[in-house]
Amino acid sequence: MGLIVRKMDLDDVDAVCVMEEESFSMPWHRESFIEMINNRDALYLVAEICTSEKCEMTDPDDVVYRSTEIAESYDGDVTICGCAGFISVVGEGDICNVVVKEDFRRLGIAKRLVQSMILAGKERFGINSYTLEVRKSNLAAIGLYEDLGFVFEGIRPGFYDKPKEDACIYWLRDI
Repeated sequence: MGLIVRKMDLDDVDAVCVMEEESFSMPWHRESFIEMINNRDALYLVAEICTSEKCEMTDPDDVVYRSTEIAESYDGDVTICGCAGFISVVGEGDICNVVVKEDFRRLGIAKRLVQSMILAGKERFGINSYTLEVRKSNLAAIGLYEDLGFVFEGIRPGFYDKPKEDACIYWLRDI
């Protein structure tokens, strides 16, 4: 068993949409993910727990990270357990999505996804700064971003709906 972080492809969209629906009150739709996969200025990654045979079949050019430590106790079939993505806007990365399947939270998968995304963004796009918005009440995500060096820089009042809530704006600069 292993965990790989690789570029998202069309075959992953349905699994990612299910994670979004389970995690967010206003999930992205299938078409939005397909648009991002096809956008040359965007990079979306998935975390996948898989058998070693399946991992070996993955195109090495698509793999950003590979490990056995997180997936050691997983006992099921191949599964997409996380997704993260950004779009490059004038040379900066705007992180649009970070989601991990509920059964796989608190295992370091979100951290690995974001780290892999930052590394791939630097290598593939030359991005040195990233920004994101996070619900003010999402303390787990805020803790993750701060652990990764993101710095709080402001509030977007009423940014989120269902329920209405402010967004905290974070930046990671000059990496």
